[in-house]
Amino acid sequence: MRTRQVRPDKLDFEYELLITKEHDSIIKKDYILFHFRTKKVFESFEYVINIIPEIDAVNKKLQFNIEGLSAPVIDISKSGNAGYTYKFFDFKNAEYNLDLLKYAKGKIHFKFKVTPSAVKITKEPESSFIKVITEEN
Repeated sequence: MRTRQVRPDKLDFEYELLITKEHDSIIKKDYILFHFRTKKVFESFEYVINIIPEIDAVNKKLQFNIEGLSAPVIDISKSGNAGYTYKFFDFKNAEYNLDLLKYAKGKIHFKFKVTPSAVKITKEPESSFIKVITEEN
């Protein structure tokens, strides 16, 4: 008699992206924080998400190419989500185009608006491999 293979639950999203407006008290400047993390929690390492950002602040276009994961260079292992953080300092209070690319998943397009008090999503795709969260969600 064979035992049934146990499979992990299927996740709605592979990644989460938190977009918030923050302030750097050292250089006394506001910035938009893009914090990517995996939904999956890793037990052996807290991996790093390899992302290539392409930022065109003049034309209000931001693109993040998610390439995969890499193990961190640390002495002690630690469990947790894989993550990546990007700080966007050269922003204006305006609407931006945000493209997220992932190999074998394609390209998805979002729009978000930066106001003096917050960041909010103005357009999102019907289906996506990533869940985008702002202060408004």
